[in-house]
Amino acid sequence: AEVFSLKSYKIDHVVHGAIASAAVYGALLGASAEQIESAIGMTVAHYVPFRAIRAGKQLSDSKGASAAISTEAAVLSMRRAMNGFVGPKDIFRNPEAIFRFFEPTTGTTASQDNIDITLGNKVRWGPGPSPFNIVLSHSGSDFAVCGMHFKLGLYEHQSAGALEGLIAALVNNPKLASGGAEGIDNINIVAYEPAFGIIGDPAKKDPKTRQSADHSMAFIVSRMLQKAIKMGGVPASNQEAWKALMLAPQDY
Repeated sequence: AEVFSLKSYKIDHVVHGAIASAAVYGALLGASAEQIESAIGMTVAHYVPFRAIRAGKQLSDSKGASAAISTEAAVLSMRRAMNGFVGPKDIFRNPEAIFRFFEPTTGTTASQDNIDITLGNKVRWGPGPSPFNIVLSHSGSDFAVCGMHFKLGLYEHQSAGALEGLIAALVNNPKLASGGAEGIDNINIVAYEPAFGIIGDPAKKDPKTRQSADHSMAFIVSRMLQKAIKMGGVPASNQEAWKALMLAPQDY
C-alpha cells in the first residue's frame, strides 16, 4: 500500500489485503511457495475491485463488505491452487497485470501523472521489472501492524481529526452541549484531501443508507455532537469525553 497507490487508478485498496490474505492463508495451511504464487496470481488477475464500490451519492452493502469479499476470493484462489490449479506466475512483473499496466517500467516513462496505456507502444508489453520492490521479513518483532492506527469507535478514519476537534471544543466550552442545538449558529469543517474527496461529498450531507452515513463527514460529526447535547454535557477530560461519545453501530 505504501509503494503502489491503487486509489490513484480507481482500484479499491482492498486488493492489498487480498494479496496478504492469500499469502497468510496459504502459509497457515502449509501450501508450497509455488501454490501461494499461483493463488496470488489468480487473485490479482481475476478479482480486481474498482472504487465504484465507494462512489456515488448513496453507498451500499458492497462498501462495507469489500475487504471481506476480496478475502473470500483470495481464500478460494488458495484452495484452488492447493488442489492443483495453476494461476499466473510472477504477477508483480506481468506487463498486463494492474501494477505494470498502470505504472509501466519499460517502453515509456513511468509516471502517475502521465501514463501511456496505449496498445501502440509495443515495447512496454515485454519483460521488465515491477514498479516497486517487495520486501519480505522472516523474523523479528517489527511488524507493520504495530505501527497501525486502530479506530476506537465506528467512523470513517478521515474524520478522526474533526471528531478530535469537536471533543476538544466540547470539553473546553461546556455550554456548547448544555446550551442545546439552538445555541449553535454554524459549523465549519475544514478538511484535507483525501478526506474531502472521500467523506465530504455534498450529496452525503443527507445520507439514505447506513453505509453512506458512516462515510459522511457532516453526519459523523453531527451525530457525535447530537450525543453530547442529549447528555447535556461531557466529561472534563478529552479521554473520558471520547469514551462517553464513542460512536457505535446504533448511531448510524
